[in-house]
Amino acid sequence: MYDRLADQECSFPLVTYCRAQTMETANEIRAAEIARGLTVKRNNAFTALLVGVGLALAALRMGRGSLNLMAVGALAGVVYANAFEYILHRFFLHWGHGFLDRQHALHHDSVGAPNEARYINFSTSPLVVILVFLLNSPPAFAIELFLDHGIGAGMFLAFTIYYIVYEEIHWRFHLGGWLPGWMRFARQHHMLHHGGFQGRYNVFLPLFDWVLHRHHWKPPSKTPTP
Repeated sequence: MYDRLADQECSFPLVTYCRAQTMETANEIRAAEIARGLTVKRNNAFTALLVGVGLALAALRMGRGSLNLMAVGALAGVVYANAFEYILHRFFLHWGHGFLDRQHALHHDSVGAPNEARYINFSTSPLVVILVFLLNSPPAFAIELFLDHGIGAGMFLAFTIYYIVYEEIHWRFHLGGWLPGWMRFARQHHMLHHGGFQGRYNVFLPLFDWVLHRHHWKPPSKTPTP
């Protein structure tokens, strides 16, 4: 796109110069958007940690303060967070033509563009992060109220860690950065989603994708030749 613009706006002797200037502008935009995105990601992580720990402590106060089953709650929290991610991504970010769908389309349309980093984070405002945690708090509070033993608190802590890891890994999938070798499959899984493949709504831990869409991942069976 930038090369075409340069060709259109410059006469032939100046095309090379204009292309260089356009490339410099694109690199400047990319650098500025990455710096901005890193700040947003850091603020989101800090907000998630603050709110998540606060909700976990509130859940403990609601119960008897027991931590006997916090690990069970943490496991339940990972499954819950994965389900929330799947439902949000599939039914709100890829459904219809509403505000969320249009905003998410910016993320898809900007892949590889200089402003890609602007649309990678879950949200540009910590207030949205707070809202997400508050909207997902009733199930954990209810479980802590009726079952106690730190289950709800464990769910809050796991949801918090899941959110922070989700944003960090998603950033690295798109813009680079160290990832363990076993994450190569997860990155391929996510980038296939950007390639238009059906399903693949979980970003780095495709639990619900596997449960609901694994039949789409199987290679087609070969038709026997007569």
